[in-house]
Amino acid sequence: MFTKSSRKRLLFAFGLLILFVGGGFAYYRVIYLPSQTPEEPDIQTTVVRQGDLVIYASGSGTLIAADEIELGFGTNGPVAELSVQVGDEVHAGDVLAVQGDREQLESAVMADQLSFMNAQKALDALYENSSLVSTQAQLDLANARDELHTAGYIWTVQQEGNRASEATLDAAKAELKMAKEALDRAKQKLDKDPDNASLQLNYANAQKKYDSALRNWNWYTGHPTEIQQAQLDAEVALAEAKVAEAEQAYERVKDGPDPDEVTTAELQLANAENTLAVSQRNLEESVIVAPMDGTILAVTAEVDENVSGSFITLADLSQLYMEIFLDETDMDKIDLDYEVEVIFDALPDRVFTGRVVRVDPSLYTSGQISTVKGLVKLDESATAAINKLLLGMNATVDVIGGRAEDVALVPVEALRELTPDEYAVFVMEDGELKLRPVEVGLMDFTFAEIKSGLDVGEVVTTGIVETQ
Repeated sequence: MFTKSSRKRLLFAFGLLILFVGGGFAYYRVIYLPSQTPEEPDIQTTVVRQGDLVIYASGSGTLIAADEIELGFGTNGPVAELSVQVGDEVHAGDVLAVQGDREQLESAVMADQLSFMNAQKALDALYENSSLVSTQAQLDLANARDELHTAGYIWTVQQEGNRASEATLDAAKAELKMAKEALDRAKQKLDKDPDNASLQLNYANAQKKYDSALRNWNWYTGHPTEIQQAQLDAEVALAEAKVAEAEQAYERVKDGPDPDEVTTAELQLANAENTLAVSQRNLEESVIVAPMDGTILAVTAEVDENVSGSFITLADLSQLYMEIFLDETDMDKIDLDYEVEVIFDALPDRVFTGRVVRVDPSLYTSGQISTVKGLVKLDESATAAINKLLLGMNATVDVIGGRAEDVALVPVEALRELTPDEYAVFVMEDGELKLRPVEVGLMDFTFAEIKSGLDVGEVVTTGIVETQ
């Protein structure tokens, strides 16, 4: 049971506890919580301004001539005359140099002209004599066929059973019989009087007649030997081959010249014509004539010096070009007819302009670096300053991918992409932000051109990004 004094102490302790808890709660709400809650960032705004926007890619370039031609003689030879030196301005048709030993070149032309004429005559003769050649081929075919007929007849009559007619065989048989009987009678007489010279001569004559009759009979009734048969076969085969050859020859020429001979003659004529053209060109090129108006950039030979190849360089300096190089990452910023600004290292205070006339379809590699290579035609202002420009001068170039002047501009941070290529911005209207669609033109990493949807002077938000 609590005493009066103990109750007072308990109430005092309870009051202190309530005071302590209340003070802690107040500190937590008033001091601690506000210190732990982050402050919300301020929304940044900017004013739509009017200005210029240029999209460009920077690179380097070298000044070159529009047309640069290397000139030399057609063949190796000495320089007999040299009419120009470096820096001379020449006109089309001017004689720049003359080669020595022109007599040899002229002789070569004459010899090649003769060869050409002979080749032409040979071809013409094929057509002019085609009728005579056709007739001769037809005659040769007839003779070949006659020879084949004769060879075939001989082959036939030489075979067994074909060497004589029945009447000839009967006559040969009768002759043989009569010769045998005459020989027998002559022998009987000689046997009775062997030393009788007249009987001996009579017997010898009878023997000759008998031998002749026997040979005739044997030949008429016999067959060719193996060698004779081979010879007969060969003669027939040879005659057949001659007929086939004569037929082919006649087929080739019966309607005109032999096509093979015409082809050969035409090839010879073409070769002669080509050879003549080369010798004529060599003679013509023994005199170097300026093919165009221009300036002599180089002369690498002297009079009496033997030269081969080109030794005079002529260039048209009336129109200048820049060979330019851009980083490959800027390949999307160059195309035909793009404007280019050029500042030469030697003329840093002057800006020249031009247009892209060529973009190489492949990257240009030098060492470990790959670049986009293009050709820029400088404007007439560069031509007017030609006395100050030297071929080979280096320059910094800016290829203008796009240019917008006096247009409405906003920072790119103000844009909100709704869909690809469709944008909107938050515009401050009566103290409130409202989303408004806009049409965007050129855009770089900093600013965007607003073609419609905003007016210069309006306030737009860039979110929490502070811009200038």
